[in-house]
Amino acid sequence: MSDKKKSLTVFKTDRHEDIAAIIASAIIVAIVLIYMAFVVPSVNLNAQQDGKLTEVFVAEGATVKKGDKLYSLEVVKKKWKDNVMEEKHVIQEFTAKANGKVLKIAGKIGDKVKKDKGLIIQLSHQRGTLP
Repeated sequence: MSDKKKSLTVFKTDRHEDIAAIIASAIIVAIVLIYMAFVVPSVNLNAQQDGKLTEVFVAEGATVKKGDKLYSLEVVKKKWKDNVMEEKHVIQEFTAKANGKVLKIAGKIGDKVKKDKGLIIQLSHQRGTLP
């Protein structure tokens, strides 16, 4: 009997498989980023937290730049303090992540919104940038 371990590969190492996996992953990432930057026509902004829409800072048709205020929500922040849950109502402002144009404002001031549900604002982003 032979004490040598038999390998199914013809190469001493599997580095070629690792390199192929890295290249395949890079190609997939590049395709997704190009799709998002050049093919996706608009971005729907839904609430990032449960809360109440308190203010909309933009109007339909307005051009926005990265960092411009879009809307604000009144949210409940919870934290434990001395074994008691404290709830605090806070106004949070949300800003544009890319340059673009406001296509539609669906949210109305005073609307209660749920996280990731219900459209607040629809933006078209600048071509060549990631939404």
